[in-house]
Amino acid sequence: MAEKPEAWRTAVHLAGVGFVGCALSAAQFWIVLTALLTGKVLVAVVVCTLVAAIMVSLLAGFAGMARPFAPLTRRARGRWAWAGGVYAFGTVGVIAAIAAEPGLDGLSRSNLLFPWGGACCALAAGFFLPGARTRWAALGLTVALAAGLGYHAWSAAQPPTLNEWLTANRVDRALLRVGEPPTGYTLRVNGAGGHAFGAEYVRPGASAIHLSVEQPGRNARRTDARGCPVPFGETIECADDGSGRQLITYKGTYPRQELRLRQAGLIYTLTLEGRRTDLGAARHILSTLRPATDSELAQLVTLPMSH
Repeated sequence: MAEKPEAWRTAVHLAGVGFVGCALSAAQFWIVLTALLTGKVLVAVVVCTLVAAIMVSLLAGFAGMARPFAPLTRRARGRWAWAGGVYAFGTVGVIAAIAAEPGLDGLSRSNLLFPWGGACCALAAGFFLPGARTRWAALGLTVALAAGLGYHAWSAAQPPTLNEWLTANRVDRALLRVGEPPTGYTLRVNGAGGHAFGAEYVRPGASAIHLSVEQPGRNARRTDARGCPVPFGETIECADDGSGRQLITYKGTYPRQELRLRQAGLIYTLTLEGRRTDLGAARHILSTLRPATDSELAQLVTLPMSH
């Protein structure tokens, strides 16, 4: 029966260390982050040094409450060793958690870093408790957490699958349509979003043909009754190109042509730059529209993904 109250007291002690470590991790994080944002290396170094000294001093004061549990803290020098060990382990844990996230994701989830830092502090305090069984348990838990963090870092560094990328970016698969590349052209996918999809057809020595697939009503530019863009500082000519296509010619400073097709609730626009354009290739693309294959969309996973 005496072992049970003792175990509860130890658990409360470790929980107290974790709570203090959580608070100190939060304070240290924001102070250091603010110093780093100043962009001055000397300021950041001085602030980090002062913060470390203050945090260890606060933990050394708290170490007095650990005397019934950790024999090391019953001496003044031992309290400083205990405080330094707990602080170092908690700080390294927070830094490792930030490093395990790609880009700035570790900072965006800063609220989760603070309890993690507190847990690392409590785990460090477990190493100072007497008894080989307790220390082996703390070591095993440390190894498990390190392995989990390492696996998370490895998993986060892997490129997403195509379905994961499309889901994260809220892409409507109905937009992902392309035409067969004309002879000599290569299809290259540029990007996709919730309401639009873009690709281009490239050929050595020729201007690229840009494909845009959009849902109706997404283009804010004013048009007339025929769907022809209203001129704004340039001459625009619109003509019926047959088979439901509309040919729009821009004759301003940047000459170009657009071949537009409305089909099955989507608007396909092919943009050809320059005065000499390959309308035959553009017509071929619009006449062979089909859903894009996964291999053609594979380039999308190299683009940024929403979270």
